[in-house]
Amino acid sequence: MSSVKFENIFDAVAGSKDESSELQTRADLMIAIRDIVIDKGWKQAEAAEKLGLTQPRVSDLLNGKIDRFSIDLLMTCLYRLGYRFKPEYKDHTLTMTVQAA
Repeated sequence: MSSVKFENIFDAVAGSKDESSELQTRADLMIAIRDIVIDKGWKQAEAAEKLGLTQPRVSDLLNGKIDRFSIDLLMTCLYRLGYRFKPEYKDHTLTMTVQAA
């Protein structure tokens, strides 16, 4: 029996490396937002108010419905929670820092 090894779980379902990378980024952002909501102890209605979403959309987010969220929207949600991502390219290296309010 032969096996296939994937670097990223989304490589198994995506049509390209670009799509796989986008799916992984969305998943990572959703997990971060979920962890913040849990850490704050917010109910879905309170999280909806903080994120600028409806309660059903927060439910989708917390339940990992990745197809319903874009990277743009997830980044906006993190911004609304007080986080800003600052990329910097210097000396042939790209770094990303997170600034919190």
